[in-house]
Amino acid sequence: MLKFLNMDPINPIAGNPEALNSPKNHANHWVTVLSVALFIISALGVIIFLYNQNQTLKQRLAVYRDTPTSTPVSTPSAEPSLGVPTVSSPSAGSKVKSPLKVTGNVPAGWMFEGTFPIRVLDSDKNIIAQVGAKEVLPGSWQSGEPVDFTATLTFRAATGSGTLVLENDNPSGDPANLKVFEIPIKF
Repeated sequence: MLKFLNMDPINPIAGNPEALNSPKNHANHWVTVLSVALFIISALGVIIFLYNQNQTLKQRLAVYRDTPTSTPVSTPSAEPSLGVPTVSSPSAGSKVKSPLKVTGNVPAGWMFEGTFPIRVLDSDKNIIAQVGAKEVLPGSWQSGEPVDFTATLTFRAATGSGTLVLENDNPSGDPANLKVFEIPIKF
């Protein structure tokens, strides 16, 4: 009873060196060691599982890599080809300045709600102007026939070469439905 009264309440083993060798203390020690070992093994299992899931996901996503598609470039021809826009102004390789008025004709399906995007890129492929080209005759975009369009692009003075880019309006967002037509220009 005297040992119990002299025991330190914070560290009961400090006042009782015999408690270190008690079977109860050894059992608690092994439970702690086993608990830590099980935690470490479980953590390693989770890490290995997540690593394998990551590798599997990378393999599945590798199938969906973007493949570059060729972009048609305007070349002067006597007769416009079907499915390709015809730009009346400016002509390919001509020198342009702001404001740039673009006119022409696009195949059926290039417009949605009577517009499609058109932009001017500099030689580094940076967008320097972008607007929605509009149908000349309202409602003609629904006719199933080629549609006359007009657009005016305003941009800061640029030098060197650039590109006029016409892109079909693609409300689905499906890359398979995307059509792009480029015309080289000079500033």
